[in-house]
Amino acid sequence: MHTARHIARPRRALVASGCVVVCALACVAVAAQTRGWVWQNPLPQGNAINAVRFAADKRHGWAVGGDGVVLRSDDGGFDWESQQSPAKTTLYGLFVKDKKTAVAVGARGVVITTEDGGERWALRETGVKDHLAAVAFAGDDLRHGWAVGTYGCVVATEDGGRTWRQQASGVRAHLYSVSFADEKTGVVVGAGGTMLVTSDGGATWKAGVLPEELKFPLTSVAFAGKSSRAVVVGYAGLILRTDDGGASWTRVELFRQIDLLSVFFVDERNGWATAADGEILTTADGGDTWLPVAVKTAPRLKTIQFADAQTGWAAGSDGLILRTDDGGLGWRRLSEGGREDLADIFFLDGSRGWAVGARGRVLATENGGRRWSPQLSGVTSKLAHVFFVNATHGWAVGDAGTILRTENGGVLWEKCETDFTYDLSGVHFVDERHGLAVGAHGTIDATEDGGATWHRRASNTVTWLEEVSFAGERRAFVVGAQGTILKSDDGGATWHFIEIDTKEWLYSVAFADARRGYIVGQRGLILRTDDGGGKWKQLETPVRVNLFSISAASTNDALVVGDQGRILSTRDGGATWAEVGTATSVPLYSVAYRGGANAWVAGRGGAILRRTDSVSTVSIPRPPGLKRDKPKLTTDDVPTSTDIPHALPPPEKKKPPEEQR
Repeated sequence: MHTARHIARPRRALVASGCVVVCALACVAVAAQTRGWVWQNPLPQGNAINAVRFAADKRHGWAVGGDGVVLRSDDGGFDWESQQSPAKTTLYGLFVKDKKTAVAVGARGVVITTEDGGERWALRETGVKDHLAAVAFAGDDLRHGWAVGTYGCVVATEDGGRTWRQQASGVRAHLYSVSFADEKTGVVVGAGGTMLVTSDGGATWKAGVLPEELKFPLTSVAFAGKSSRAVVVGYAGLILRTDDGGASWTRVELFRQIDLLSVFFVDERNGWATAADGEILTTADGGDTWLPVAVKTAPRLKTIQFADAQTGWAAGSDGLILRTDDGGLGWRRLSEGGREDLADIFFLDGSRGWAVGARGRVLATENGGRRWSPQLSGVTSKLAHVFFVNATHGWAVGDAGTILRTENGGVLWEKCETDFTYDLSGVHFVDERHGLAVGAHGTIDATEDGGATWHRRASNTVTWLEEVSFAGERRAFVVGAQGTILKSDDGGATWHFIEIDTKEWLYSVAFADARRGYIVGQRGLILRTDDGGGKWKQLETPVRVNLFSISAASTNDALVVGDQGRILSTRDGGATWAEVGTATSVPLYSVAYRGGANAWVAGRGGAILRRTDSVSTVSIPRPPGLKRDKPKLTTDDVPTSTDIPHALPPPEKKKPPEEQR
């Protein structure tokens, strides 16, 4: 089976859905620099949120997550601002003491603290390089704290998080969660059913013994208020409860096989747990019985917290943050924007642009992306590519032979009639009437009437074809699987192969003019032609990850995007390439580059970012890179944006007349 570019055959996670905790700790990507890029979708940002916590006043809180993101809210989460962190690594754990004081932990032993509401975050030395997954504090003054992470790492503090020392856990398993009832009694849980219990503040840790059939990953633990009762959750619907501080444990039957990711108790009776499928469970009897709450969101909810029995927050993939004000019965989005994967982004100039993706998603902007508005496509098929020849005439293609066209800038999209159901992944027009579309099984279709009718052209191949690009009125090129390059000199009527010395998958082709063109593909492959596509030579690049899209602003000025949020830039026609720091490490499927600061990238989870200043680059040494094929996206993987209503802050209570004087 062939895999293809972008959303036509988009990427699937390399592990099962239940492995989120394991992979989050074991595979930590280097966080990219945020300078020079601004999030346009989702908002306030689109990196995963791994922890959200609010102070007891229910107004002041933080959210932390992928690529070192730190967000701060002063109004219960309705508005967020980004704060500068001294660490750019992914942050996993968070503890909020009050509206001024918080501690966050993350990859490579990072601990950061603030004592002034986040105006300044200080990096604290821990003496370890293990990835820290969680942090907890206990005691009336909240000076005693513990953080846990990979390979059995446990570090502790007695001064509120300013200094840390390592404790001997006696295990090498990855540890995912920690909770303390007081300064002495605590529980840690982790991989393979690992459970550690202490009654002396961590001076000694005793391993809990679980039956072999219960040795699933244990993902989260929480004490119920200040009692000796604690609840542990894990994969396959596993819930364990103790009433004696962890000396003995009882299994709570859930009778469901869902993977549970986090648990939180606000007091001795009221608790909540999140599941990998976006579901939330609630208990009102201290964890003896659990009832589901239908949130209906595809992104995993990795974290949950309540300030009291009514007000709570949950967060997870693609920057999603939720709030409830009725004890978890109803949830509303605090984040904005669509979260469907975006396969392609296209700009005519510095203002007018379109993006397409999963579930027939079409977004449009007329102000450079400051605001993106959804357009009604009339289809639910995954859309893989979009192209406009001017402000009114545009086309989009996607799965099951879907071809859309518009003659009014996307105000109305019309589905073109076709007699085939092959998935399409690329479309390009040379004027308002003449265009080509390509896709699965060597499909090349041509139109001479603006897309009203389409006719098959012989490609002489059955390989997957990714993208098509014109290099003049009559010359066109198609790229695809197994190093396939096809060339036509008669507007697409006939095609012949261009031989190159590679069998790598080729994802994107773009021409700056009639002679200079570029192709990008698997494992950092970049090709260039200087003779209109007759010959192609391979260029040296500093990465070995898959590159999915290229956009050329001029003959020598081009941008390339790919896996792990990587962006490459050249100002000398590809003689040298340098990496451009971004604000995310999610896969980027498409780039639109018009020169200078007019650069946009789009990708996983609805991510759209725009450059805030002219692209500047810094040369970097060539890293080993990761060998990673482009995964597929199934219906279950597709995030939705219309499932959860948006949260609105409660109306301000009108003051009595005597208080208004």
